[in-house]
Amino acid sequence: MCRLMAYLGEPISPSELVFGGAHSLYEQSWAPRELLSGSVNADGYGVVWYADGRPARIAEPRPIWHAPELPRTLSALRSRCVVATLRNATAGQPVDRAGLLPLVYDRWCFVLNGFVPDFRASHMRALRAALPDDLYAELIGASDAETLFLLAVSSLREGASMVEALERVVRAVADRVGRQEAQLNMVLSDGERIVAARSSTVLLTNSLYLARRPPFAPVGSVLASEAPDPGAVWEAVDGHSWIEILPSGEIRGDMLLVR
Repeated sequence: MCRLMAYLGEPISPSELVFGGAHSLYEQSWAPRELLSGSVNADGYGVVWYADGRPARIAEPRPIWHAPELPRTLSALRSRCVVATLRNATAGQPVDRAGLLPLVYDRWCFVLNGFVPDFRASHMRALRAALPDDLYAELIGASDAETLFLLAVSSLREGASMVEALERVVRAVADRVGRQEAQLNMVLSDGERIVAARSSTVLLTNSLYLARRPPFAPVGSVLASEAPDPGAVWEAVDGHSWIEILPSGEIRGDMLLVR
């Protein structure tokens, strides 16, 4: 499982999102509190921020504590939309650059906190078969996250909203895996808004929280897999639901329509 944070609001330094708070994302790399499986998040890290409407990305397949230059680098930046992750690789998935989150394509940014079970042996070919040729050609590795992201992009290009795109991904995975457990917390952003789905094919889902106006950004909202800062009011996002942070700061949400 991964740890994630996603911010939308007035410009901040990405460093505040990654290193701020009493239980920062950085600290969650070695001391996570709410992982459903695994113990540390040491298989890589990634940060995406938006500049002039396009996503920029730093990502490395090493523990974040092996990146002493990262705080200074991120402190030099400012952005209205920032997404940051730590990777705890799923057993059987390659630990390489291709699966490093957040993933980007065109103006889109994506995170999967979860897994498709037995993905490479049982489900990869079938799920990827739904991709149009040009998006299939964008595949670099063999990760479930890369596949689900491009499936969402395919739906977006067909005119689906960001919420509908994530709903379609959940539906496609659920139809494919049947009674197997797939954990499908996902975050999708275009730099102007952030949409997240908290879902799985079983009752239990990975954790996801929302904070409006956190201490480091009084005009903004944050989604996080673990609450990093006791100075903010964190609300648990309902299981099997979606939530959307709009450019205006308004927050919408409802149950996922996947059946």
